[in-house]
Amino acid sequence: MKKNDIEFVVRSYLEGKLTFLVEVEVRRGNMVDVYVDSDKGVDISECVEITRLIETKFDRDKEDYELRVSSPGLHRPFKMLRQYNKYIGREIKVVANDNRKMEGELKTLSENGIEIMIKAGKKGSEQKTEKLLFSDIREAMPLISFKSKLDNNKN
Repeated sequence: MKKNDIEFVVRSYLEGKLTFLVEVEVRRGNMVDVYVDSDKGVDISECVEITRLIETKFDRDKEDYELRVSSPGLHRPFKMLRQYNKYIGREIKVVANDNRKMEGELKTLSENGIEIMIKAGKKGSEQKTEKLLFSDIREAMPLISFKSKLDNNKN
């Protein structure tokens, strides 16, 4: 199976919808992962529709493949600008090209980069703003925190 063919089918289907294609991965043995996202999250029914669409376009008798359609999830790095948008005001983790690791609140987003508010100083009592160009970011993803807001108010 060809990645470009799958991308074309999915992008054509999603044109004009809130859901957008993030990435298609085709691995050895025709293991196909299709990641879609939306500014409001992805519904399972949307994943089922895309799965059925792909199955109608690519005959399993001709192309033996395993297909998974899902949202990127919290463990996958951002692949496109639109993914950052839904995390404005929320915590993200960034690894810069120079290996600096930062965690903080995504404050602003532009076509060229981001601005995050990171905790600094002793015990994170101070905050500073870090501006990063996309060309300086190796990887960025949502920050998963199991700490409740009540824990933050105990100090």
